[in-house]
Amino acid sequence: MKRSILLVFAHPDDESFGLAGTILKYTRQDIPVDLICATKGERGLRLDVPADVDTGTARESELRCAAAILNIRDIYFLGYIDADLDKAPVNEVTNKVLGIMQKVQPAVVITFGPDGVSRHPDHIAIGKAATAAYEKLTSSQPAKLYYVTLPASLVPNADELGIVTRPDDEVTTTIDITGFLELKIRAVECHRSQQDARQFVQMLRQNKAAIFAGKEFLYLANPTAHDKETDLFQ
Repeated sequence: MKRSILLVFAHPDDESFGLAGTILKYTRQDIPVDLICATKGERGLRLDVPADVDTGTARESELRCAAAILNIRDIYFLGYIDADLDKAPVNEVTNKVLGIMQKVQPAVVITFGPDGVSRHPDHIAIGKAATAAYEKLTSSQPAKLYYVTLPASLVPNADELGIVTRPDDEVTTTIDITGFLELKIRAVECHRSQQDARQFVQMLRQNKAAIFAGKEFLYLANPTAHDKETDLFQ
C-alpha cells in the first residue's frame, strides 16, 4: 500500500496542537496527508474576528491557513455543528468517515481515543466513528490506527488542566519533530481566534527546549504494538 496518512478530528486546530510537527515530518517526505474535520468550530471563541464574519467561516479560513503551512493535501468537512457532534447518529458519522477512507485509502489513520485527550464530547464522538470506520476498512486492506496521546510524565498537573494522559510505558510511538518547531508554531498561530491557541504558542516559544516542543506522541491502537516506535511506517 502506498504510504499516506488520514487525520480524523473534530475541530479546526485539533490537527495543529498535537500533530503539526508529525504532519510536517511526513509531508516533507512527499507523503500525502489528508484531513477530515467534522465541524468548523462554530461555537469556539472569535477573538479579533470582524463582526460581519461568522465564527465558522473565520475558523475554516484559519484551518486552511494552517493546512497550507503543514502541506495537508485535502480537507474534508463533514458538516456537523460544533458541540453537537456527539448528538449525531454514530452510524451516520461512521459511514461518512468510511466513505472518505475508501476514497483516500490511507496506510495510517490518526484520531482521538476514547478519552478525547480532553474528554471533549466532540473529540470522543469523532474518535469513536473513526475507529468504527477503520475496523470496517481494514477488513479489506491493511492500515494502522493511532490515537493522539500525551505521556503522564509530560503533564504532571493533567487533572487540573482537564487533560487525560497515558502511562509513559503505554505510549507506543514517539515522533521526533526537531527542526519543525517554528513551522508548528506558525500553524498554531493560524488559529488566532482561539485563546488556547494563543496560550499554546506562548508556551512553545517560552519552552523551546522542553520535551513537548521536540516530540509528539501517539498510541498504536491497532494492530497491537509489540515494540516502541519512532516512525509511523516502521
